[in-house]
Amino acid sequence: MPDPTLPTHTNLFLAGNFAPIEQETTTFDLPIHGKVPDELEGRFLRIGPNPVKTPDPYSYHWFGGTGMVHGLRLRGGQAEWYRSRYVVDSHEAKALGRDPIPGPGAGDRDGIVNTNFMGVDGHTLALVEAGSLPVELDYELESIARSDFQGTLEAGFTAHPKLDPSFGIYRALTYEPNGPVRYLTVDQAGRVSTLARIDLPHSPLVHDVTFTATSIVVLDLPVTFQPQAAHTSFPWLWNEKQASRVGLLPLDGDLSKLQWFDAPRCFVFHFLNSYDDDERVIVDVVRHDRMFASNQQGVNEGKPVLARWTIDRRTKRLTESILEERGCEFPRINDAIGGQYYRFGYTAHWGENVQFGPSMKHDLERGITEVHDYGVGRIALEPIFVQRQNAAAEDDGWVLSYVYDSERNASDVVILDARDFSGNPVATINLPVRVPYGFHGCWVPDVAVGEVR
Repeated sequence: MPDPTLPTHTNLFLAGNFAPIEQETTTFDLPIHGKVPDELEGRFLRIGPNPVKTPDPYSYHWFGGTGMVHGLRLRGGQAEWYRSRYVVDSHEAKALGRDPIPGPGAGDRDGIVNTNFMGVDGHTLALVEAGSLPVELDYELESIARSDFQGTLEAGFTAHPKLDPSFGIYRALTYEPNGPVRYLTVDQAGRVSTLARIDLPHSPLVHDVTFTATSIVVLDLPVTFQPQAAHTSFPWLWNEKQASRVGLLPLDGDLSKLQWFDAPRCFVFHFLNSYDDDERVIVDVVRHDRMFASNQQGVNEGKPVLARWTIDRRTKRLTESILEERGCEFPRINDAIGGQYYRFGYTAHWGENVQFGPSMKHDLERGITEVHDYGVGRIALEPIFVQRQNAAAEDDGWVLSYVYDSERNASDVVILDARDFSGNPVATINLPVRVPYGFHGCWVPDVAVGEVR
């Protein structure tokens, strides 16, 4: 947690549990309090920035650190291993004393990869947006090679592809400097199709994607590529001259039917979900009032809130209501109902001055939020929902989180019963080291990669 007593010139994103760890770790047979469900057989992964060398605190941006992957392997009710590994990129391979990894994009799209994961055609890929290619990881999290999806990716990729369970494909929006926003799909064989190229008069930051049964949702918000004004490595900044709008593009990518709607002046990194409701489209977002306006070093412009945007195609108007006023971020749902009507969402607390803490479960039908407080000095980020086999309800499953324990300066993996969210954990697994605050994670069941060890 950032220390508010630090001098103002100190970069909060290099302090406390944002600070990088100094080495990779491998450890086996981790201690467990409680019982890990036998059904959880696979790896719980997390990724974030972890600079190899101590960066200049003035120019360092949280998004610009070398990627590090953390993984916990569960099988038979045991925590078999925990590993942390750098995601090898061309800039840091020498500093790590390693050979550059092979693959396309050498010298052009071989930079830092530090943001998210996807699994496709039996492979696990580490992802970043706005340029560099994904990096394939082996089962033990070592970097294997860069991937351009068998030559089908025409530019950079995204950190946030999302699986459309109705079609069995990933949908994605990609962006990079001075290029169009591209709408892509990735099939189960790991091949990309570019369905649309959306030309805009600027280069907006488009981090996430959401979709409904009919449309892909496109954000055009006031954070744009402005390298001339940047004093860090990240050149996307708040743009006072740009309005906010949201586009609805048919799933087939027909640009002639793209509709734009005026939106609140704000910034959105993440969607919770969206769905069609007759002639209306419901889009649930985590809304920040501003971004990279007064702070260019990371996400620190006040607390974000969970909001619902209702887009009426008939009136061509967008209206907003607030679903949760307490600060929250890193929203997740049961991925089996992406793009469909849903009831439950899960977020991590994110307060003023980047204050993290408990996890939240949002019941959108009843309009209530349930909180799981992990205890004094125990701080969680993104909660990952894992559905139980033969689930009887939308929230029939578990919520997994990496939780930092400030008292012992190390992290745990905590497993909650999603139906008893505020109750005692099902299991807590102690890690020997801390996992720095990072970005995203996922649960990868062994059957998803066709590999059990």
